[in-house]
Amino acid sequence: MSFASATLLLPSPDTSWRVWKSRSAVQGEPVEHPTEVKSQGKPLVIGLPAAACRTIGLVLPNADHAVLEQIIITQLERRGLKLQGGEERNFRWHLLTQTATTATVSVDVLADPFPEDLALTQITDYTAALRLLTLPAGHLVVTEESGSTVMAVGYQGKLYHSHIFATASVSGGEIAHEIMLAQLTLDGELGQGFITGATLVGASWDRAVGEELGSMTGLPVKVVPQLPPNADLDAKNWPRLLPASVRNAQNRAVSRGRLVRFGLLGGMLVVALVFLAFAYLTYLERTAAQLTADVDATAAPAAQVRKTAEQWKALAPAIEPKRYAMVILNEVTKLMPPSGIVIRDFEVKDNEIDIRGDARDTQTAVQFVEDLQKHPILSRYTWTKPQPTVKDKTAQFRAQGKAQ
Repeated sequence: MSFASATLLLPSPDTSWRVWKSRSAVQGEPVEHPTEVKSQGKPLVIGLPAAACRTIGLVLPNADHAVLEQIIITQLERRGLKLQGGEERNFRWHLLTQTATTATVSVDVLADPFPEDLALTQITDYTAALRLLTLPAGHLVVTEESGSTVMAVGYQGKLYHSHIFATASVSGGEIAHEIMLAQLTLDGELGQGFITGATLVGASWDRAVGEELGSMTGLPVKVVPQLPPNADLDAKNWPRLLPASVRNAQNRAVSRGRLVRFGLLGGMLVVALVFLAFAYLTYLERTAAQLTADVDATAAPAAQVRKTAEQWKALAPAIEPKRYAMVILNEVTKLMPPSGIVIRDFEVKDNEIDIRGDARDTQTAVQFVEDLQKHPILSRYTWTKPQPTVKDKTAQFRAQGKAQ
């Protein structure tokens, strides 16, 4: 995500908020609550006040990022902060500078419990509000956020550390005391002489307060109405920082969206299948109707063809030479053995042949009929098995053949 295309929401000195779009240097209209902001499809990023997001600066031994993150977790847990890693992480660290031996990091930790009025499901990302601004180099910054007085320090223009030191109106002496304590701590962490001045941010400060603080702390103090957004901020590789309640709500919304999409796709698929089934049934009905019409149109010619075929079949014995009675008798005579078979009666009627005769024994009669069944011409007839009867040592038989 790029902040250049995002809508930024930052806390005002009072309980309202102000909107910056596309990192414009001009402050937008104030809104009473983040829910009033219309991002118009752009990512919406909330800059949290220090009361909802604590920022801690650390100077650590240099290491690769995985080891460095474990060192950060250990250091913050020693300070009593409860951290959660992985996808449910409640912190995000930023590498400000790195040398051969040390790494300077700034860590944003979400408040626990997180304010319910800021846990909004439409938020793309959360971060510390001062991280979105350009902080003056080497200056302690005193500003007001949501009714609290906050002290912060930048490192090369980026937020290093911030904390609340007053929740109501504060005197110049209290601010001066806090500045001197912070200067001693930061000189020990970042090097002697790192703090070179102080900046009061907001319309409630006047030049007299700045001069008073300068005389108390010995540091040059300047007063500015607001800090410009950080135009060099690159958030492309930032892991998202979301409270657990917001992350869970967004995950549920994504799951519901998937179920809705799957339901719509399933419904569309069912409708498509019903339409295809209806179209196929319509096609089948049309095809059946067309076939019926074709059958009706060809019924009379087909009947005529069948009638003609039957007539030709009936004429087959008269016009087909192989069915002539004399031809058949000749073929039967050729099958007769030299002796042992006597034909007593031979009749050809339409498609049937009836042969009666005598054989010297039953076996000769049966063999004769089998020869009829194997004959190239006579095998076109289906022959009944003979049932020879023996009389006066002669086997009388009858063979009947029916054209196939």
